[in-house]
Amino acid sequence: MIFAYVTVVMFKRTVKRKIVCEGYGLHTGEFSRITIHPASGNDRILFAKKVGSTLKYIPLGIDKVKSTMFATSIGDDQFTIFTVEHLLSTLHGFGIDSAIIEIEGDEVPGGDGSASLFAEAILDAGVFTLPVKKDSFTLESEFMVEHNNGYIKYRPALTLTIDGIIDFAHPKILKQQFTYHNTPEHFYSEISRARTFGFLKDYNTMQSLGLAKGSSLENTIVLDENDIMNTDGLRFPDEFIRHKILDLLGDLYTIGNPLKGHITSYKSGHALNHLFVKKFISLLEKSYVTEDQVLQPALAYTV
Repeated sequence: MIFAYVTVVMFKRTVKRKIVCEGYGLHTGEFSRITIHPASGNDRILFAKKVGSTLKYIPLGIDKVKSTMFATSIGDDQFTIFTVEHLLSTLHGFGIDSAIIEIEGDEVPGGDGSASLFAEAILDAGVFTLPVKKDSFTLESEFMVEHNNGYIKYRPALTLTIDGIIDFAHPKILKQQFTYHNTPEHFYSEISRARTFGFLKDYNTMQSLGLAKGSSLENTIVLDENDIMNTDGLRFPDEFIRHKILDLLGDLYTIGNPLKGHITSYKSGHALNHLFVKKFISLLEKSYVTEDQVLQPALAYTV
C-alpha cells in the first residue's frame, strides 16, 4: 500500500469526500450506517444524528464519554452512540481531526471486529490537508494512573508512541508486548486489522447485560479454556496486544484532539483508558504546553 501523504502531521486534516460504512453492531447486534462528511478547519470531530426531524450534534470531548463497560460510548441528553473506539482509533491513526460523522442507528458498525472497515474506506476516499494548524496536546511532566492491577504511564515526547503490555493466564495469550508509533502507515499495517477478542466463559454474562448480541466468530476472536475457536486462526501472533493498543488509541481520541507523548500501558482496558484521559486533561488545564514550546530543544521536562 502506497501512502500519498506525509506522516508528520502539522496541519488539520479531513476526508476528501463523503464516506459511508455500514454493518451490524458488535454489542447491539443491530444494523447501522455512518457517513463521514468532510469538514472545514474550523470544525472538530462532530457526531450527528437525527432526533425526530432535527439533526443534532455532539462535539467529541472527554465530557461526552458515557460508558466504558466492554466498549466506549459517547453521548449527551440528546442521544448515545455505542462502541466508538475503533472508529476513533482510525481517525487518530490517520490524523483526521475535522469531520462530521452522521450515524443512523445507535452503535458504530462493527465490521470484522477490527478497524479495517474504516481504514480501507478512508484510504479509498483519501485525506485532505486543511490550511489550518493542528492542535496537539502534550504535557511537560510524567504521571501514572492505576486501575484493577493495570496502569498507564505518560512521559513527554515529540510524537505519540504506545508501549502496550498484556498478561493473561490463557495459554494462547500469556504475556505480549508491542510498541506502536502513531503514523498513518503504522496504523494501517500494524494495528488496523487486529480484532477484538473475548472468552467463551464470559459470553453468558455479557448477554445478560445486553452486550455482545452481534458478536460471532466472524467479528471476534473467541477463546475457550485452552484454545482459539476461530478456524482461520490469528492475523498476527500477537494480535491480542495489537488490538488493546487499537482500543487505547481510540480512547485517547475522546480528548477531541491528538496528543503527543510516550505512553506505557499494562493490562489496559476502557475504564483505565478513560481514567488516564481524565487525568491528562486535568493536568493539561493546570499547565498547557503549546506545540511550539515543545519543539524548543532546551525544554526541561520535570517529574
